[in-house]
Amino acid sequence: MPDILSCPITQVAPLLPHSGHMVLLDRITAFGEDYLYAEARVGEKHLLLHNGVLPVLAGMEIMAQGIAALAGCHARQAGEPVRLGFLLGTRNLNLFADSVPTGTLLAVKVRASTQDATGFGVFDCELRWLDAPETVRASLPSDGLLVQAALNVFSPKEGRAV
Repeated sequence: MPDILSCPITQVAPLLPHSGHMVLLDRITAFGEDYLYAEARVGEKHLLLHNGVLPVLAGMEIMAQGIAALAGCHARQAGEPVRLGFLLGTRNLNLFADSVPTGTLLAVKVRASTQDATGFGVFDCELRWLDAPETVRASLPSDGLLVQAALNVFSPKEGRAV
């Protein structure tokens, strides 16, 4: 049975082939045919913390979950199960910080660049900080941009997760 989804979506887990602490997105603020915007907060128990901060390279996984959430939204609206997806790699990866402190609110933006019938896709992605503790804001890029990349993904048609 198809679902009617409206934003903001605060229950993200049913849209992803992840569970528990592996779900890194907190809410989806908007999505359409080829794009999704989401938010994620870097909490003190964030799965990808290293020495108390989130390495900015971990932003690739957060952006990949944005792509998976977009696919999950489309699947639910079509009455289909959420499928597994795989991050194959990236090209044109740009990192604009070393790490992200805990307490920071992140904005995730993904947009399909190309997708084919086999399940292969390329997505243009950005990760920005929206809010951070006052004491660390000066260490973050003033324009908010932390990571920019084109992510290559694959989601096989038979890869059912839910």
